[in-house]
Amino acid sequence: MELEEFLYYKSFRPGQRELALSVYEACKRGERLVVEAVSGFGKTAAVLAGSLAAAKEDDLKILYACRTKRQIWRVMEEVSRLQDRNQLAAVDLSSKYDYCLLMRKSHFSVSSEAFRWYCNFHVTNNLCSYFLNLTLLNNKVTNLAHQKSMRFFPHSTLLQKSEEIHACPYEVTRLALAGAKMVTTTYHYIFDETSRSLLFTSTQFEPSRTIVIFDEAHNLRDFIRGLFTVALSVTDLERAVNESKELYLESVQDALRTLKTRIQDFCSTSKSWFVDKESFLKELCRGHDKTWLANLSFELSTSAGVAWYSISTERKLPHSILMVGKFLTAFLSSLTEENLFLTSWENSLSIINVDPAKFFVEGTRKFKTTILLSATVSPSELFLRSIGLPSSTRLHRAEQDLALQITTLLDLGVTTKFKLRSYEMYSKISSRIVAVALMRPGGIGVFAPSYTVLEALSPLIEKGLGSESLVVESKKLTNQEASELMKSFKERKDSVLLAVQGGRFSEGEDFPGDLMNVSIVVGLSLPPPSPTLFAEYSTFAKSDRNNSYLLVSLLPALRKAFQSAGRHIRTPNKKGLVFLLDSRFADQRIMDLMPSWLKRNLIQKDFPLTEIEGIVRDFNLNRSTSQIDSNGIR
Repeated sequence: MELEEFLYYKSFRPGQRELALSVYEACKRGERLVVEAVSGFGKTAAVLAGSLAAAKEDDLKILYACRTKRQIWRVMEEVSRLQDRNQLAAVDLSSKYDYCLLMRKSHFSVSSEAFRWYCNFHVTNNLCSYFLNLTLLNNKVTNLAHQKSMRFFPHSTLLQKSEEIHACPYEVTRLALAGAKMVTTTYHYIFDETSRSLLFTSTQFEPSRTIVIFDEAHNLRDFIRGLFTVALSVTDLERAVNESKELYLESVQDALRTLKTRIQDFCSTSKSWFVDKESFLKELCRGHDKTWLANLSFELSTSAGVAWYSISTERKLPHSILMVGKFLTAFLSSLTEENLFLTSWENSLSIINVDPAKFFVEGTRKFKTTILLSATVSPSELFLRSIGLPSSTRLHRAEQDLALQITTLLDLGVTTKFKLRSYEMYSKISSRIVAVALMRPGGIGVFAPSYTVLEALSPLIEKGLGSESLVVESKKLTNQEASELMKSFKERKDSVLLAVQGGRFSEGEDFPGDLMNVSIVVGLSLPPPSPTLFAEYSTFAKSDRNNSYLLVSLLPALRKAFQSAGRHIRTPNKKGLVFLLDSRFADQRIMDLMPSWLKRNLIQKDFPLTEIEGIVRDFNLNRSTSQIDSNGIR
């Protein structure tokens, strides 16, 4: 066993080889391993070295799962460095929607939810020349698939190369999977049954011969809960009725009107967030037997003829009709599942998964080895419980934060607590952000708890700094738009990134050098009251009432905040500033859970703007001196 063979740097950093060895041993033994290491430690390099060494010896494959597509590309950039030294067949896999060249050329608007109808229509009717060309261009397609697996290139490059030979990029990727030793993809391909079957069918990936690695594993519980949550509002039903009218579906229209009336009446009279599923079923089927609802569910969720008619005439796809069908299918499937609750809230219904841990355990049960990576899993016993793993699960905690020189300022004069939100409070918060930015300490990351707070702060910050210095994340960014936005931030000197905690820019993004020297965490991303919270609280309260709030609400919010705080830390000797702009961070429960690197040099008070300016000015001076020293000029 030679771990250095799979390291793409000259040598391991302190602590990295020990982590690589732990991963190697877990892979050899077929164990579960949880890894906690501070941002900038180099988890990816160490974990790849250990897992690839074991995979080579035992002829295993590696499935590296990320929460977002941007994180996939970050991992693959690391893999590409390794491919410079080793022949490693590795493939990145996104959703089919992301690959479609035909759709990109069409004026027809297609949502990701309705994309499968669009694709099926064109492929089945021989209208997609990119798909038809696959057999005609066999050698060119095979060569491109080989290129993709042996040398990573960006998603845009794959689309360009596929366009040049006029072949479907998704099918090129599927062909590349067959010979890949490693696949980097999203959580969907493990926990979503449809996506999972695409990955493990017609490929050489066999779970019992596969090492699965979960990056940013603290997100798993929220992801699985969201994956199995299906909602339907009265507004959705109204839109579905209108769609059926436009498409001349008289019988469907009548059935949808009946559903709308009964669900609207039910929601308006419901006095509890919890809904008895059998009682609701009887209400929906009043005057019909149960097969009526099952048949309607099938008709609405398939609606192939309707969808195809819409595509062929370039009319809007029946998105709302399909949404109703999806909800009814999920509802009928939930009748035998105790962990799937039906809830009523503000004229809408939701099927909620109250025990994501069960689905995590089931979804990973057949893999040879499971590795979970995160910078924030403490307290580990609650993290393990949250995803259904026993307390005996092996934990590797990489203690390598002593070299970090981080000063943390906890401002007691501001908060984003819901009852205290106001224009005046947002003005106080934005004035602190502007005070930091005007001192030009390098790139700055500002991480808000929600898009609502972000949108309130954005114009106030822009007023103080000007639009040229501000880069703002928005909720509906495409992957291409996100890449362009991040590129603009990195190209502008001393610019300010305004993003959300737990979003695509607060985790998995790399900011080397002075691209980001200051992280400003604005508030706590605590979830608002909802049936999802009530359902999970009630489930956990049965066994551990004292920890239900901590596990369901507080810990996920703190992990998002701490991840954001460490976003600018990319090297062990990094000098940086962290501002925590919310008095709630001073709560003793939160202080006890705060990482040691974040509270080692912590100052808490209601900071005057002049003091903030002075602290940042001193930081700039110390940083400049450090740079001179490191360059050997002094």
